Amino acid sequence: MIGLVAIYGPGRPLADELQALWPESSHAYRASRGNCFQAPEAMQFALSRHRQVIAVGSLAVVVGLLADERVDVPRGAEVLCVDPGRRWVIPLTHTDSAEELAREVAAALGVTPVFTGPPAAPANPLDVLTPHAVRYYRAGATATAEAAAAGRPVRLVTEVPYPLPALPPNVRTDAPEDAPVLRVSDQEDPDGSDLLVVPRTLVVGIGAGSGTESAEAMQLLMAVLKETGYLRSAIARVATLAGKADHPAVRWAARCLNVPVDEHPAEELARYTVPNPSEAVGTAVGTASVAEAAALASANGGHLVVAKRKSATATVAIARAAVRGRLALVGLGPGAHDLLVPRALAELRRASVVVGRPEAVEAVAELLRPGTRQVAVPEPGTVLNTRGVPLDWAGVATDGTGQVVDHVGAAVTLAAHGHAVALVALGDGSGLTVPPGAYEILRVPGLPALPVDGDPA
Repeated sequence: MIGLVAIYGPGRPLADELQALWPESSHAYRASRGNCFQAPEAMQFALSRHRQVIAVGSLAVVVGLLADERVDVPRGAEVLCVDPGRRWVIPLTHTDSAEELAREVAAALGVTPVFTGPPAAPANPLDVLTPHAVRYYRAGATATAEAAAAGRPVRLVTEVPYPLPALPPNVRTDAPEDAPVLRVSDQEDPDGSDLLVVPRTLVVGIGAGSGTESAEAMQLLMAVLKETGYLRSAIARVATLAGKADHPAVRWAARCLNVPVDEHPAEELARYTVPNPSEAVGTAVGTASVAEAAALASANGGHLVVAKRKSATATVAIARAAVRGRLALVGLGPGAHDLLVPRALAELRRASVVVGRPEAVEAVAELLRPGTRQVAVPEPGTVLNTRGVPLDWAGVATDGTGQVVDHVGAAVTLAAHGHAVALVALGDGSGLTVPPGAYEILRVPGLPALPVDGDPA
């Protein structure tokens, strides 16, 4: 989780923009003058909860905050400073992955990364996972990180589907059984030797009555997590009955987990079929289930992984949200790298698969991360790149039934199977249209034409 600190009003727009780009892997803290959460308190709070902190404010102010006696910078923390005028991003601590995060910020916001220290040690290739809605644990799994950095085989084990960004070529599902493991899971690793990537896909449903004490639901939840092995860090949100978000037990659980609370009306919850309905609860609040039904309602097509558990006056249940693929429709502009809009570069670095006509894929091939799969689907006839040179791209793309598909069909098929896909085209990309499906759709327009010198008409 990345902490975003907005240094008073000028820093809020960019902090909010970064949080919108990384909603599942970042949390924003907004410093305000004249109250108890001014800039030093906001910075200290973020540093106490996050290994990586991005402060949006002037360089002098941020450096001064780090020297403030009220701010303790933990060992190993990474702090970046982003100019609120959207000009630059500077890593202030020269650790292995601070510069990589600065490049991610630069790609997302269109700012210039400024590196002021000595050359950083090479970033681990798995650091690509940091901003993209996952929790990345190093403790107890140094063998996996070292193998990935050295180019040795790493076995990818996916227990929870998730649209990961491109991983290094040596990280693959068919690696030898004795290779170090990168495990995508929302549960504890039994022997502690695997490197865990933890998607935040769990939803906790909470039912609480008038007599429920503030800590009761959280204590029950922690006991359930210990029993089942599910990770607290995989929890993305809390869900409950409408009107209960301000209940002390719900509010305390959400605060401890640092997640939002969803409220659902009783008539909506009553439509869900659950394994443990309660006639008494139905009579009292209008729905036979609160914890189980609320968890399902916020899981968007997901399913229960932990049925209702009860304490004296509280109930909890856990659902896993349905994981959707990601399909970005990216206009590349005229094709030159310096004419690519910043958000397009961010999406290209986010994707594990890039699909398009050969000339479009070839135009961005040098910008892609190592391990990014390139799917170029040609039209009939000779294909030329942006410099007019013929390209030789053999083969066709097919779907799961063996039917030949075009570049749009190939992208849709991959996204529907849970991949993070960028469908690219030269120009502004307005001609890229895809049907709705089991994937998120994002559109990034490109420049429609080359800039022209001279006075505007």
